[in-house]
Amino acid sequence: MKNFRTNSIGKRTKGENNLSVTVSKNRMSAYLKTFTISVFGDARVGKTALIKSFLDHEFSEEYEPTIEEYYSKQIEYKDRHYELNIIDTSGTENFPAMRRVDIQKSDVIVLVYSLENPLTFELVKKLRSEILEEKGYSIPVLVVANKSDLDVQGRAIEYTDKTGLKYNTKRIVENTWHYKWTMTSAKMGWGIEKIFHSVIDEAVITRSQSMREVSFRRQSSWLSKSKTSLSNFGSFAYMSLKRKASPKVSRARGHSFTEK
Repeated sequence: MKNFRTNSIGKRTKGENNLSVTVSKNRMSAYLKTFTISVFGDARVGKTALIKSFLDHEFSEEYEPTIEEYYSKQIEYKDRHYELNIIDTSGTENFPAMRRVDIQKSDVIVLVYSLENPLTFELVKKLRSEILEEKGYSIPVLVVANKSDLDVQGRAIEYTDKTGLKYNTKRIVENTWHYKWTMTSAKMGWGIEKIFHSVIDEAVITRSQSMREVSFRRQSSWLSKSKTSLSNFGSFAYMSLKRKASPKVSRARGHSFTEK
């Protein structure tokens, strides 16, 4: 084992600095939690703009249709390190099989609609039904009302659907669906970090609950096996004692007699 030296004034040598960097990276990777986030929503609601704003990219007014793109970012949040793998999904309804796959492999789902066009909430409702079909309530979902810079007072959270019924999208999400809801502006950079911090909070809680459930099932299984083993052992011990206590019958020269 090598002994690393310090120089006369107590500074680390180059070898020690390299070792320190390596140890730091190893510690970071050991504590790095990875979560997969799928971002769904109608075309032109600003899904890609939200993601790129989070990735520190400049906002662009130009619209480019997305089929499916993947992004990754490591962040420090609440003194812990996380790697967020983000799936930017298509804004059309033409890829149902792809959506099901993305839902299945996600730890958290973000549903985006636009305050500029509240009717984009209709697709959010449909996407929620697909999520429930695939994973029920086992996955956390965050609903994002984007483009709040175009509706600062938030009037657009109320809209009239195609049948003429009026809805308050915030109330539906929070009170009926029991999902978290937030307003953002990718253009102005409002509320972007809040989205992904909320995503991490929800993912951590869900994963912890899942681990506790797995641990409970394992303990229950172990107790059940232990009870079965004890029961089998008790039956075996009982039969052994019974055989010892019962008289032995032997046969000799055609006669039977009982040994006492």
